[in-house]
Amino acid sequence: MLKKLEAMGAGLLERFVPRIDASAGSAACGWKSFPACWQCPNNRPCKAYCCDGHGCSNPVQCQ
Repeated sequence: MLKKLEAMGAGLLERFVPRIDASAGSAACGWKSFPACWQCPNNRPCKAYCCDGHGCSNPVQCQ
């Protein structure tokens, strides 16, 4: 009985609330290397943790 009520509630909810794919909205993040960074002495290479559409972390890691 509980499973039937649960299924009915889910069906009713789907009529009023659209489904959202959470993976589509998440930004791809990771460490990126740059050949020259103004934040580093003598414009040395660096690494920064960056997310697509959100920029990179600060401070960067000079190499």
